[in-house]
Amino acid sequence: MRHGRKSASRLFDGRKLQVAEEQSSELIVAIEPIPANVGDGRDLPAVIDQVEEHSGLTVERVIADGAYGTGDNRAESQAREIDLVSPLAVPADAEVAKANFTLDSSTNTVTCPQGHTTATYKAVKDDQGRPTKTFTFDRATCAACPLFSRCVRSKTQGRTITTHYHEDLLHAARERQRTQEFKVTYKLRAAVERKIAELAGHGAQHARYIGTAKDLLQAQWTGAVVNLKSLFKLFHGDTDHMRTVLMAMANG
Repeated sequence: MRHGRKSASRLFDGRKLQVAEEQSSELIVAIEPIPANVGDGRDLPAVIDQVEEHSGLTVERVIADGAYGTGDNRAESQAREIDLVSPLAVPADAEVAKANFTLDSSTNTVTCPQGHTTATYKAVKDDQGRPTKTFTFDRATCAACPLFSRCVRSKTQGRTITTHYHEDLLHAARERQRTQEFKVTYKLRAAVERKIAELAGHGAQHARYIGTAKDLLQAQWTGAVVNLKSLFKLFHGDTDHMRTVLMAMANG
């Protein structure tokens, strides 16, 4: 068992359920318990592999919440020619957020929202040992800026900006997030929230047994029940037709 949290005040023990559904039919195609203390998006490549293996189809697009939109997931999706539609967090003070700074990798410079540019940086490594850069603005320049108190946290340096290993992909994602195409596409994700609520209504929110294997069995049986309900709706109660279609799918 692990400890997780929904927010600063809402804690829980146990596991989380990771759920994927096919958008047009709203059928569940993956449901997997994951530890409560890991990020939701950590296992996205594994979920995609599972869906492709079990369905025999190729995933072309994934619509997921912001937890799945990490730089690593975007790089993996790009390499597999998968369109990952996932929002990046909108900072509370956008005017001084990193996203509002201009990073130029060709000249190794960063320009702040007030138009000041720095080329001072040091090479660092991220938590996976990959090379990145930390840029530092001149303290005196920052101190004279009207945004200083909101922008700078250090007592000795000016503002610092650390690049991400996949900075270009994250920048492209922020630009896309502003488009109408992104907003229309991302609205489709609401369907999986309804499915998660339905799963919770069938008891998936609380584990009845102890152990990962039994948790997985409960999750998959609950998912099967929810899928059967959806199939009855899709076939308007015509069980003979449903049986024929499902048998044809099973036989390839």
